[in-house]
Amino acid sequence: MIYRSLLFVPGSKPDRFDRAVASGADAIIIDLEDAVAPQGKAEAREASLSWLAQRGAAAGAGLRINSPRTADGCADIAALAAARPSLDFVMIPKAETGVDVEIVREALGELAPLIAVMESGRALVEVQAIASQSDGLLFGGGDFSASVGGDLADWDAMLTARSLVAAAAGASGIPAYDVPYLDVRDVDGLTATTERVKKLGFTGRSCIHPAQIEAVNNVFAPNTDEIENARGIVSALEASDGGAVLYKGKLVDRPIILAAQRILARAQG
Repeated sequence: MIYRSLLFVPGSKPDRFDRAVASGADAIIIDLEDAVAPQGKAEAREASLSWLAQRGAAAGAGLRINSPRTADGCADIAALAAARPSLDFVMIPKAETGVDVEIVREALGELAPLIAVMESGRALVEVQAIASQSDGLLFGGGDFSASVGGDLADWDAMLTARSLVAAAAGASGIPAYDVPYLDVRDVDGLTATTERVKKLGFTGRSCIHPAQIEAVNNVFAPNTDEIENARGIVSALEASDGGAVLYKGKLVDRPIILAAQRILARAQG
């Protein structure tokens, strides 16, 4: 499953879960990590698992656990393995190596797809190994910029990191999601940077406020012209019976065909 928008909601605020689902986001991320104070971890875990056990199917819902390198993360994994609630993905923060993801997968089995968060210099060095073990990547730009002394607000400063995440995701055939845009009032800035990450190969973006969802969905949703063009390319491919593909007088090669197929997949999603 590829999501356009992912809305974070604190695991310590179960009264907000249903409102988050109704926000229009493709999926919500119930956050047990950064959004929950240390003394509230156990209560947030219990409330989140209780809600997941009885949730409807109106929107996708995933859970960001604590780092598997921490006691709280281990407790999250154990609770998930025991309860086995209905959820669409598990998000793994502070993934440093492919082994981090492998451990969670072995503990949870086929419970849900795993999305790893790239949040450090080490993670970026190991990004391909992490991607090969994951079902999706999220660029955790805030923690990454802090870990290397960079500036998240500076597009050029984060370009290499974003490009590495997009490239690794593309090589492994999994979606890449961008860090939330922190100024919830700046819709123009949100739209502009979302369009840029889309051009890099990102397939969606995380959000921290419902007001950001419409802009993010609009950027990642294919427009009518894109869909019609993609359908035409795929139809030409099918009619060619394995031969050279011509569409509107132009030779269409494999990368263009793959791009067309991705557009149609997003349109159907």
